[in-house]
Amino acid sequence: MLERLLKQPGFIYEIDGNYYFLGKWICKESLDVNANDFVFMYQMCRRSHEEPDTNMYFQKIRACSDFALEIPYNPVKIRTDMEHILANMSDFAKTSLERQIQNFEEDLPKYCG
Repeated sequence: MLERLLKQPGFIYEIDGNYYFLGKWICKESLDVNANDFVFMYQMCRRSHEEPDTNMYFQKIRACSDFALEIPYNPVKIRTDMEHILANMSDFAKTSLERQIQNFEEDLPKYCG
């Protein structure tokens, strides 16, 4: 899971009730209520097969993730922080995150290809 996340652009994932920006350039908690709401709306629209709205929320989450990047880029800190988050997840959260990553991997080429 770690290596997959480190190869993808940033996105917001829900883990045990908290939201995190995770990707090859970012690993930090999202405290932006609006951005976190976009995740809920993206997931809801995706489940309902509402393509135009799913795409819109996907794009909003990607934009929020890009704006949340921190300078300077520190790949060692990103990897270490992500390892810590993944190591402390519940089994339910691991299953949920795996599903979220799969959804992202399916949607990235569809909406950004």
